[in-house]
Amino acid sequence: MYRNILVPVDGSKLSERALVLAVPLADQHNAKLTLITVNEPIEDLTLGGGAPVRDSALDITWRKERGAYLKKLLARVTRRTESPVEAVTLEGRVAPALAAYAAGHDVDLIVMCTHGRGGFQRLWLGSVADGLSRRTAVPLLLARGGRAPGSRMLHDPLFRRILVPLDGSDRAESALHAACTLAGDAKVVITLAHVLHPMTVVAAGNLASDRERDVITSYLDPLATSIRTERLTVDTDTRVSTNVARALLEMAEENEDDLIVISGQGMSGLERLVVGSVADKLIRTARVPVMVCPAAA
Repeated sequence: MYRNILVPVDGSKLSERALVLAVPLADQHNAKLTLITVNEPIEDLTLGGGAPVRDSALDITWRKERGAYLKKLLARVTRRTESPVEAVTLEGRVAPALAAYAAGHDVDLIVMCTHGRGGFQRLWLGSVADGLSRRTAVPLLLARGGRAPGSRMLHDPLFRRILVPLDGSDRAESALHAACTLAGDAKVVITLAHVLHPMTVVAAGNLASDRERDVITSYLDPLATSIRTERLTVDTDTRVSTNVARALLEMAEENEDDLIVISGQGMSGLERLVVGSVADKLIRTARVPVMVCPAAA
């Protein structure tokens, strides 16, 4: 269960859309919501090649506006949830400041939005999510524009079907813990997914072996058994493809999953995903939110 959910905001409507996910999650887990903004130092101006000049008046005005914004947002969010909500302002560079706060205040989930152009041109929300993924052990729930999952009743879980890509490495399997934590006590279906390279299937065929079935019985099924409960349904799925991210997106679409949970980094090899690059492609292209469990975890 989550106890402290962090939502970074920067004054934009886009950053606030993370609340579409964060508020229901806080309600589901009885967690505290922390709205946080960072006053990043304004770069000094250099006029005519001379010495840098700091505009103190502009800096003071900007900080007052940011403080007023955060106060109003706190009031709005407090009216929308029974969970405790607080607002915090930090100083410094955004990603390092957020990572340090999360480490020092027992934050166990960070919820943010992504944005950008369509297809593989999609960008992360600035460089903050990328910077956080390199500095924190806290899972990041990243949603494109804060689009919420489909219609749900008030007390239904926010995510009812979760896809967890696995590649045989311990790091990749750390995503399983995050998926189970997110599910909590709700009725959720988790699908363990593995993508095979075509060359391994050819090799297995030469040995009169069903490589896909071998992966399920020897690798995915034992993992599924280890986490399956009365309320947690666990399925398995394998595909053969040279494009791992595309295969995973097709799985999520066909299974009607509303969340993908993946490790930020894994081992590589003929049978394994290069999880770092796969996670990046999923974040940029998935139609559903993606939770990244950073390698630091």
